[in-house]
Amino acid sequence: MQPDLSTLRDSQCKNAFVSNTVTGGDKWWDSSITLILTNEKYYGALLQQKTVTVDFLTHKRIKNRGQEQQYLIEDNHEPIISKAMFDEVQKEKDRRAKLKGNIIGDRNKYFSKYPLSGKVFCGCCDANFKRRTWNSNNTSKKVVWQCRTYVNEGKEACDAKAVDELELQDAFVRVFNRMHENKEGFIRTLKANIETVLSKRNGHESILKIEQQMEQLKSDLKGLVNLKLRDQIEESVYVEENARISDELNELRQKKVLFEEDNDKKAEIKNRVDEIIQVLSMRQDLLEQFDENIFNALVEKITILSPAHFIFSLKSGLEIEEIIS
Repeated sequence: MQPDLSTLRDSQCKNAFVSNTVTGGDKWWDSSITLILTNEKYYGALLQQKTVTVDFLTHKRIKNRGQEQQYLIEDNHEPIISKAMFDEVQKEKDRRAKLKGNIIGDRNKYFSKYPLSGKVFCGCCDANFKRRTWNSNNTSKKVVWQCRTYVNEGKEACDAKAVDELELQDAFVRVFNRMHENKEGFIRTLKANIETVLSKRNGHESILKIEQQMEQLKSDLKGLVNLKLRDQIEESVYVEENARISDELNELRQKKVLFEEDNDKKAEIKNRVDEIIQVLSMRQDLLEQFDENIFNALVEKITILSPAHFIFSLKSGLEIEEIIS
C-alpha cells in the first residue's frame, strides 16, 4: 500500500518547522519567540546602534539602553510581513500585558496562581503573606492569608494574625469605589504628583554634558594610542595618561548610568500613573465584586497592620488606608 503523499508531505513540513530553530534545536523558547515578534527587520526596517562600544581598547560592546542615539531606517529591505501586521502584534502584546497587571515595558511578568500572590506583606516584620486554607474538608472551609514568619517560626517571631481573603478583596472594592466616586479629583491629584516628581528628576542636560565629556576623552585616548603606535611618546607617560583617561571615562560612565537609572524611574512612574488614569477613565461603573484585572493594574502591594487595617500601595506610589469598622 502506497503512503498518502499529501499526509507524508505535511508531516515532513511540520517536523522541519519544529526543528528549524536558530540553533538547530527542536524546541522554541518563549524568549526566542519574543525576539521574533519584536524584531523590526521582519517588516523591512533596520534599527541601527542596538549595541554600543564601552571600551575603546578591547572593543567590548553592550546593549544600547539609551547611552547612544538609535536610528530607525524604514523600507531598508524586502519585508516578510507588513508594518500594519507588526504594529498589531505589538498592540496585542501590550493588551495581554495589561490584562495581567503589567505596565507596557515592564519586565516583571505576573505569573502567580492567585491575584493576591506576592502582593500581601506583614506590617510587623515585612515578610510576605502566604495563602492557606483552613478546614478544607468541611463546610467551614475558609481561605486566609498568613505571615510567612508566623507560619514558619511561630508567634514568638511574629504575632501577626491571619486575614480573610474575602475581607481583603472586599477592602479593595471599597478602595477602588472611593477613587472612582471622586475620579476627577483623584486624577488631578495623580497628575499634580507626577509633575512634581518629573520636575525634580530632570537630568537631560547633565547627561548631554557627560556624553560630551566622554566623547572628548575617547578622542584623547585615540590620539594617545596613535602616538604610542608611532613611538612618539614615552612608555611611562603613555601608561600614566592611559590610566588617567580610562579612570575618568569609567567615572563618567558610572555617573551616566545613575542619571539613566533616574530617568528610567521617572519614565516608569509616569507609565504607572498613566496606567491608573486609563483604568479609572475606562471604568464607567462602581465595582460590585472583586476584579482581578483591575486589582493587578492598580495595586503594587497591601501592607497588613491588623486583620481589619490595611494599607493599599498603588503603582503610582500613592498609599490608601482602609479600616474595617
